[in-house]
Amino acid sequence: METKVGYFASIEQYKPMDALEQSVRAEKVGFDSIWVDDHFHPWYHSDAQSGQAWAWMGATLQATKKVFVSTCITCPILRYNPGVVAQTFATLRQMYPKRVGVAVGAGEALNEVPVTGQWPSVPERQEMTIEAIEVMRKLWESKTPVTFKGKYYTLEKAFMYTKPEDEVPLYFSGMGPKGAKLAGIHGDHLMTVSADTETLKNVTIPKFEEGAKEAGKDPKKMEKAMLIWYSVDPDFEKAVEGNRFWAGCLVPAMFKYRVSDPPEVELHANAVGSEMIKKNFLCATDAEGLIHEIERFKNAGITHFCLGNSSPNVNYGIDIFKDVIPAVKD
Repeated sequence: METKVGYFASIEQYKPMDALEQSVRAEKVGFDSIWVDDHFHPWYHSDAQSGQAWAWMGATLQATKKVFVSTCITCPILRYNPGVVAQTFATLRQMYPKRVGVAVGAGEALNEVPVTGQWPSVPERQEMTIEAIEVMRKLWESKTPVTFKGKYYTLEKAFMYTKPEDEVPLYFSGMGPKGAKLAGIHGDHLMTVSADTETLKNVTIPKFEEGAKEAGKDPKKMEKAMLIWYSVDPDFEKAVEGNRFWAGCLVPAMFKYRVSDPPEVELHANAVGSEMIKKNFLCATDAEGLIHEIERFKNAGITHFCLGNSSPNVNYGIDIFKDVIPAVKD
């Protein structure tokens, strides 16, 4: 499968208009796709933002010409009703055919707890996500009103009048073995988050392919996408520290427990050692270093890179890909 290189325009790290301008620049440089975080609270507190992803997507799709645009990642089970998620992405996909996708997952306490007060267990949230996907697909595909009574969601003669021009590609978030297998069963593609290459190669991707085969799909036709942050600067230590904003993602407790306060997340992020950041994120001083880092994950099986730019000089972190993209594309 052809390697794709995408740009993650974070509206929790940058102001929405700044992220939009980055996206326009990234398209001109040659990125294949643009991804945006669908969060309520950010993964850091100091100098953070908290833009709304769907509003931002509409503006960015209009400001760009042909690049594919998707969330990374939408949680369709708590603060959003899956019917409303389906309606939103059907509308965007009708307006911009072949250019819109959605990545879904079981969520983070950071985004769901503040506005719902709810935080079910991981197995329950996974079960809710699977049912939410069923609801979304029914609404996208049905030619007649849909009545559905599930464990978590209900539809009563619901009909989606504005349908997508073509199928909305659905990326399923899978990090652990179970989540990766569920992604293969229920998603069109895998979306995972930065992890060490051995885990990706020996656990995440094999489990995804196992699930896909069980569902009668060909995993060779399914993308193995990964969200990972990068920082490039002539001073290597500055490049490493540039990724500090996202270091909270490397603390397992942030996903396991009901942590929803950005100042608390920031405390944990600031305690993460630089070696951990180097191992799990991309840190480089030049294009050659970035190429080497991307190749590490490409060799582990990743086919679509969703690259979050935390470089001290953001525009430099985009423009350097004029040299990187041709080198890492097949």
